[in-house]
Amino acid sequence: MQIEVRLFGGLTEHARASRITVDLDAPADVADLRAAIAAQHPPLAPLLGGVKIAINLEVAADDSPVPADAQVALLPPVAGGADDLSDTADVAIRTGLVTPPIDVAGALAAVSGPDVGGTAIFLGTVRDHAPDLDGVVGLDYSAYPEMAEKVLADLATEIATDHPEVRGIALLHAVGELDVGDHTILIVCAAAHRAPAFAACQDALERVKDHTPIWKRERTADGNHRWVGLADPSATADTPPPGPGSRS
Repeated sequence: MQIEVRLFGGLTEHARASRITVDLDAPADVADLRAAIAAQHPPLAPLLGGVKIAINLEVAADDSPVPADAQVALLPPVAGGADDLSDTADVAIRTGLVTPPIDVAGALAAVSGPDVGGTAIFLGTVRDHAPDLDGVVGLDYSAYPEMAEKVLADLATEIATDHPEVRGIALLHAVGELDVGDHTILIVCAAAHRAPAFAACQDALERVKDHTPIWKRERTADGNHRWVGLADPSATADTPPPGPGSRS
C-alpha cells in the first residue's frame, strides 16, 4: 500500500517537500512506517529518532497499526482556523490558532464573568535573542492545523477538569511570521480567587508547550535561520533510525 505522509516544521526543508509517499507492505505498524521512511527518504533518516508520528490526528505508538486510508504526519519536536468558543461544564473556553495580533482584550472578555475575582495571564512575546543566539529579528510559527486545534481544545477541557475552580480558559497561539515585540501565545485562566487562577495558568502553559504540534523557526539579522528543537542531522548521522525492533 502507498501512504501519504505530511511533514511540518524543519522537516519540510530537509525533505524539500511538505508531503512524501511511502510504500508499505500490509499489514504495517508505525515502526514499519519509520523504517520505510528512513529507507525511501534518506534525508529524513537521521532526524526520525526525535520525531513523533500522528495517525488520524493522534500521536501513535510504534506498535499502532497504519490503516491504508490513514491521515499520517511526521511531527518534529514542538517549540515548547477560527477560534472555538464554547462552554464545557459551565467553564467558558476559547482556543485556537490565530493570525497576529492576538486579541487579548477579546479573549479576556470571552472567558470572564461576574463570578470571576482573579485572572492569571501569560502573554508570550518575541524577544531579540535566544539563550545561545543573539540578533534574533523574528520568529516563524507553523502548525499542523487540524491536530493543533484539536489538541488545544482537548487541553482546555483537561485544565477545566483538573482545576475545577477555574471558570474561564483561553489558549491561543499565533502562527505565521512574527517580528520582535509581537505576541506569540496567550494563556488566560479565570477563577473566583487568584491562587487557582495562577496554578491553572502555569499548568496550561506547560501542557500547550509540550503537546501542541506547533514549530518555531528563529530568524537572525544575518539572514540565517534555525528550527528550534530539530537536531542537526550531522550530529546524529551515525545514529540508526528506529526500526521494527525498537517498538515501545
